[in-house]
Amino acid sequence: MQPVIDLPATTSGRKQSTPQRPGAAALQGTAGSTSERTFSWTLIAAVFVLALAGRFSLDRLGLSIQGVSDPRMAGCVFLVVAVLVWQAGRAARGEVQPMPGVALLFSALIGFQLLSALWSPTGARLERVSWDLVVLWVLVIATAVFAAGDPRRAARVLLVLLLATAILYAAKGFLEGPQGQGRYSAFGSGPNVFARVIATGIIANVTLAVVHRRKLLLLPLPILAPAAVLSGSRGALVSLVGAAVVFFLLFVRRRRLLYLTSTVIVGAVLSWTAWTLFGSDIATLVSRRYSLSGLQQTGFSDRPMLLSFAWSMFAEHPLSGGGLDGFFATYGIDYPHNYFLQLAAESGIAAVCLLVLIAVSWWRGGRPWSTTPKEQVGCAVVAIYVAFASSFSGDYYDTRFLWIFAVAAVIRPRQARPDPGNGLRSGRPAGSGYRSTTPVQSRGNVP
Repeated sequence: MQPVIDLPATTSGRKQSTPQRPGAAALQGTAGSTSERTFSWTLIAAVFVLALAGRFSLDRLGLSIQGVSDPRMAGCVFLVVAVLVWQAGRAARGEVQPMPGVALLFSALIGFQLLSALWSPTGARLERVSWDLVVLWVLVIATAVFAAGDPRRAARVLLVLLLATAILYAAKGFLEGPQGQGRYSAFGSGPNVFARVIATGIIANVTLAVVHRRKLLLLPLPILAPAAVLSGSRGALVSLVGAAVVFFLLFVRRRRLLYLTSTVIVGAVLSWTAWTLFGSDIATLVSRRYSLSGLQQTGFSDRPMLLSFAWSMFAEHPLSGGGLDGFFATYGIDYPHNYFLQLAAESGIAAVCLLVLIAVSWWRGGRPWSTTPKEQVGCAVVAIYVAFASSFSGDYYDTRFLWIFAVAAVIRPRQARPDPGNGLRSGRPAGSGYRSTTPVQSRGNVP
């Protein structure tokens, strides 16, 4: 219904300007031109590829370039230049928006971790670990910048890339067959990395199917679910269940029973399919990796020892930690297979407090989650999954998808300022003779 507008009585004979529909000014300029959106998606894809590559070495391809020890250096330089050019262009158009609080607090955390190198013990690999943190910071800031113009589409691009990668990894894993200890992996990555890629792909698959409301989009699940089990990664499977529980408890406010029932049915179908296709391999892995005897024989008993080492270091240096890479310098072990304990052990209570602030800021920044686009809710679940998985394996750099998807989940589109010439203020006509009886309604996307 068109708004009812009262024209003021005037004898000036001047032509009255027609007011815009309430809220129209706030929607202008948020999406940008088609070429700009395409370029931003390309940059988001570049961030994803660099993050997926991990600590990629040219030696794996049989290549060696003089003076290039880490290919990530070229990728970081490209992203930094792209961020500067991108921000300069948006500043010229008046479209720059503040950096999300999560990204700012994350920058503070990275800065403090780098500062802790000042009190690292002798033998710490400062150059390697510091470079990992710098690359991690560049990836997260680039995500925040490139996704700001259209956060929903940026989240969708990330999910599509995640699903495509998971399908590719699963297909490659099945072609190569079981590796060491009967576990599946692909492209030279370990089984734990393989499992993370597959599990995040499952989350992306379900999210995209819900977004498009097409059950046919769930067709990759019978391939991805067995691949996750055949990876033999216990932590990945436990983390996937944990992420699902958090999703039901925190994000699903309505129709919770429907979602739960659908999940149980889909899980039963996937279990039957996996057993039908890979029953013998799964049975072998269950006896080796998922049984009590398997836990004792595969070195799982070493995890409590590693955690006790990290706790001892934290107890000795509670305020500022034992210094960057102090765990390796002290015990000769790369990391304790728990990101949170490693952070506490090497950077102390100060870093833990920053991490808590980041979690609180992230949750508040995403509220109200009931109106958050489904794509960004899916990114939030991916971030939660990687957070769970980081409690079982990995180091600082292995949390990169946690931070990338966490930032992508809470970015909100910029609201353009209303044009004063149209008599609009705060999305409503000003009191200069214009009166609208149509209330301004927010455009939410309830998941």
